[in-house]
Order: sequence, then C-alpha cells, then structure tokens
Amino acid sequence: MIENGSESLYGINPNFRLKEALKSIQKNHSDAKFIVITGDLTDNASSKAYEILSENIKNSLIPVYMILGNHDKRDVFNNCFPDFIDNGFCQYIKKVDNTVHIFLDTLVEDKPYGELCSSRMKWLKKRLDEFSEDFVYLYMHHHPISSGLYEMDNMADFKSTKEFWSLLKNYKNVKHISFGHLHRVMHSSKQNISLHSTRSTTFQVAYKPDTKTEYLTNEEHPTYAVIDIIEEGNTRIHHHEFMNEDRFFLGDY
Repeated sequence: MIENGSESLYGINPNFRLKEALKSIQKNHSDAKFIVITGDLTDNASSKAYEILSENIKNSLIPVYMILGNHDKRDVFNNCFPDFIDNGFCQYIKKVDNTVHIFLDTLVEDKPYGELCSSRMKWLKKRLDEFSEDFVYLYMHHHPISSGLYEMDNMADFKSTKEFWSLLKNYKNVKHISFGHLHRVMHSSKQNISLHSTRSTTFQVAYKPDTKTEYLTNEEHPTYAVIDIIEEGNTRIHHHEFMNEDRFFLGDY
C-alpha cells in the first residue's frame, strides 16, 4: 500500500517498507523469475501514489507483476501502468518454461469484496483451455476460500467462489493459488490445489476468529513469500520477515 511518499498509514511508512522488501528480494533472491504484488498497490488510488510505486519498481532487476486490490482503481492504475490492462481489466499471463502464471482482476470498484464477472470468468476459462498441458499458477487479490475471520469472510470476501471452483474442477493442471487481501500468513487447499497468502508490507489483520470486530495491528512484522516450484509443479513456500533478516544467532539443534 503505497501512499504519497513520506505519509504514514497506521504509523507505518508504506513507501519505506516497499523499498526494504525490494532491496531484500534483490539481495537474497536475485535468481527469481519475477516478483508479484497481489493487490492494494496503494491505499487511496491517487495518481501520485501510483507514480511513486512506478519509481520504486522501475529499478528492480527482477520483473515486477501487479494485480489490483480493493483499494485500487483501474483507470488511475491504467494511466501509469497501461501494459497490465487487457479488455478493460488487469488480467494477463506469463509463461515461464513449462509453467503458466495467470494474473486475475477481482476488483469491484469502491467495494471491499471481489468477484470475477462473466467476462472475466470467460477470459479465465479461455486461458485455462489454452494452456491445458502446462502447470498453471493463479494470482488474485481476494481470497477464494474461507479465512475463518468474520469480517473478511462476510463483508470483504470473494463473491464468485462457487463459480470459480466449479470452473477449476475441470483443470487438473492448476497447482497453486496465491492471494492477498488478508494481511496474514494463511495456507489452505481445495480440490487438490494449494493456496496461500502472506503478510502485508504495511499493517496486519490480527487473528481473531471468534469476534465480529476487525482488529488491525502493527505488531506482526511484514513478510514476503518465497515460492519455489519443485517436482511435478508443486510448491515450497517460505515467508520471510525482511525487516528482521539481519537479526539472527547461531544455535545448536
């Protein structure tokens, strides 16, 4: 969530946090094929915020791919990043060797929840048919499975869940789904497809499954996820606290 340069969000400077994340990735994972930002690229979707984001990522030696979250706006984003828009939506594919990475647009303008409308669902089906022989990985902002957190599942959820999973059951080559939105580390599986989210680079949503109140916290350190694709297209994922990466000690095991 980029703000206008030095501005803070819940006591955090998002611009500084993003720079630190990109610096850590370049230092520790210079062999990465690409970086994915899974939405909420800004907090207020201002032109200035997207310009700052563009400045941050243009110097990355690793390609950076982005999708939209509920805090974003397509038209403002498109003015700064026109290469990511297809048929009016931020949806596209990247093929790497025998793997295909499909980036989805679940944004409903000015709403906390997400969806894939009929047009976007048709687009996804066409891509899945086109790459039926490859290992496929999906990236989306809203969570397509229950999180167990009341507000996220009842007011900020993914409204196309039933249709989405009904479509995916026809494609056994879909291996993994990465999503954002939760501001938490979460792993799950459905229909033999693994899923995960990682913490935000800004604030986190606290784990309060037994309450109907959303709690925000600055106490959990931000992370990015390192995804390795291993045998048969399966994944191995580590969540790295990049703000603490130099605080370690030697110990016995």
